[in-house]
Amino acid sequence: MKLLTDAQRQELTANGERSAAGEEIDPRPVVKLFTPDAGATWLLTELDPSHPDRAFGL
Repeated sequence: MKLLTDAQRQELTANGERSAAGEEIDPRPVVKLFTPDAGATWLLTELDPSHPDRAFGL
């Protein structure tokens, strides 16, 4: 299952690269993931450039 589009992955990676470079950023969420049966929601803001399967957010 593909959770992210290529455009979303690019934006998340760009946010992660800016953060990894030490730039103080407060990015807006790019992706909202949720599970309707469990009531869990994740708002993703960036991907770790050295581990692209690791996401950060709220």
